[in-house]
This record gives sequence, C-alpha cells and structure tokens, in this order.
Amino acid sequence: MENLPQTVGKNLQTLRKSKGMTQQELAKQVNYSDKSISKWELGYALPSVDILLDFASYYGVSLDFLVTEHQEEEIKKTTEVQPKLDPNRPTIMALTITVIILVAVCIFFSRYLFHDEGEDPTALWPVFVWMVPVAFALLAAETHLFYHNSIGTTVLSSCFLWTLLAAFPIVMRRSDLCLLLVVGIPIQIIVLLIRNLKKKKDN
Repeated sequence: MENLPQTVGKNLQTLRKSKGMTQQELAKQVNYSDKSISKWELGYALPSVDILLDFASYYGVSLDFLVTEHQEEEIKKTTEVQPKLDPNRPTIMALTITVIILVAVCIFFSRYLFHDEGEDPTALWPVFVWMVPVAFALLAAETHLFYHNSIGTTVLSSCFLWTLLAAFPIVMRRSDLCLLLVVGIPIQIIVLLIRNLKKKKDN
C-alpha cells in the first residue's frame, strides 16, 4: 500500500483529471500555486488539513475519501455522482440573511409601534445599518466552519471589515468618521498577508 502523501497525491490527481482540468486551471480555482499542486499530486509533500478540506469541499468528497486508497475508476465514479458544491449552501446562506433581516425589522418596529409619546419612533433605524456587517460576519463564519472555503471566507471577511467601518459615520452622522476607512487599509493588508503566509507555510 502506498504511503499517505502518495495516496493523497494520486487521489488529487485523479479527481483533477476527472474534471478535465490542468494544474494551472485548478490553481486558479482553489487559489494555490500550480507548483504546490504538482508537488502534492506527485506525493512529494502532504497538504495540511486545511488545504485537504478545501480540496474535499471543491471536489464534493469527504476528507476520509482523500486519504484513503481507491481505484482510479472508483474515484471517477464518485466525482460523477457527487456534486462539486453543496446544493444546500445557497439556501442556508439565504436563510441566514433572511433571519438577520427579520430580527432587524422586529427590533425596529418594536420601537415604532410601542414608543412613548414624545419619543422618535424611528430612533432604531441604525439597526438596518448594523445588520449588514453582522450578515457578512455570519456568512464568513459559516463559509469557514462548514464549507472550508478559504477564498470565500477571505472575501466575506473583507466585506465585514469595510461595512463595519462604513457603518460608524452613517449611524453617528459624522462625516469626519469616514477617516476610519483609512484604518481598514492596514487591517485588510494584514489579513491578506496572514493568509498568504499560511499558504507559503503549507507549501
């Protein structure tokens, strides 16, 4: 029986070929270098668990499937049966956003319908502003924990960062707070560098 790096490499190579993709095409899809993919497929190195989870999610197989030896035809048959993406993912994400909107609406109208005389019935309008970064935060966590999609997590996390910073000048009605957006630039760079550092370490 082949050792683990070779087993994983063979499985990754067969899965890629079953999709009719070159290493360069796959590299663009999963955001890893084609050199790293070649190294993993040849069994020269074993990808980290995070990377294996990314591949498992991309190909629609389990982590156990990637680390277990299979016949080539068995792998091809599996990729034909299993979808590349979880069909429930759009529904779950839509449900998450719907629940957030529902909560925001309930909070707003609780004040609008039951406010005391002299109080502003629309005082809780900022809840609709804050719900945007909250939605992106939950979607980012969902994508990371359940789908192990590093690209999606990075994009959604970035959206959370910028919508959160943009919310302050809107809610507080202070244009000078737009300077907070400048703070987002180094934070965004740090996030991208950490992600890139992790990829290089795995390579």
